[in-house]
Amino acid sequence: MDWSALKDFVAVVETGSLSGAARHLKTSQPTVGRRIEQLEQQLDTILFNRSAQGLVLTETGEQILENARRMEEESLAIERMARGANQQIEGTVRISLTECLGVHWLSDKLPEFHTRFPTLRLEVNVNNCNVNLLKREADIAVRMARPKQPDLVTRRAGELRFGLYGSHEYLKQHGKPTQFSHIRNHYHIGHDQEITDYPVIRRFERLFRTGHVVYRSNSHTGQLEATANGLGLGILACFYADRDSRLYRVLTNEIDYSLDVWLVTHTEIAKNVRIRTVFDFLGEELEKDNSSLAGKPGK
Repeated sequence: MDWSALKDFVAVVETGSLSGAARHLKTSQPTVGRRIEQLEQQLDTILFNRSAQGLVLTETGEQILENARRMEEESLAIERMARGANQQIEGTVRISLTECLGVHWLSDKLPEFHTRFPTLRLEVNVNNCNVNLLKREADIAVRMARPKQPDLVTRRAGELRFGLYGSHEYLKQHGKPTQFSHIRNHYHIGHDQEITDYPVIRRFERLFRTGHVVYRSNSHTGQLEATANGLGLGILACFYADRDSRLYRVLTNEIDYSLDVWLVTHTEIAKNVRIRTVFDFLGEELEKDNSSLAGKPGK
């Protein structure tokens, strides 16, 4: 039996489809389908019932699922231990950050990093969703909340402050809101559904009329540009919005919130000198920039 096929099997179960598993495994849907068929042939059993509604585990599939998951976890544990034993300050480290930090903050740090550590290479995953460090989707993550999973090393590295902004042209045309009640007359640049699940974001969006949310995006850069081009008022990170001469911060005292910034890595991977070096560098730079990331007074 090809043990790697069990990884495909678990991915299909967890994503609910061959296409979802293919995206997760970074391969093609036909490849995943072929591997599952080969696994069924090798085991001489049917793991999934195929229907118009999708794939449904058979009784046998359900019985072997937990065994397959344990095998995957043990395989990942072996890999983490081996990586943790690597004491060379060279090679590649994968980092996951939200877009506002990955694009607007980290890029300024790269020249100094590569001057100090010329034998290290960074792979940066800009993603507003949390990656799974336990499955090694990244070596280090910068998150906006402290993770609850066990077996993770965490370090609070500061805070990221947000405010409400509009372009000078937009505010000239629609007027500057000076109190909460004025916001209902304004248009809004909103977040996508996943980010809107944050209670503080839902609370702010309720200040606007439903029909006045004219644009949504999961891209912080997209929201910034839409706001700067006069589409409406947007909630933006102060450290880069305050630097943009096209923008003006409104209701500075009334709309002001921050999220804690956390550095996260796996306990075993933290023993790796290469990863520890990057972890410490990010922590130092985030703490050095804490004043700007925590926000400046509105313009």
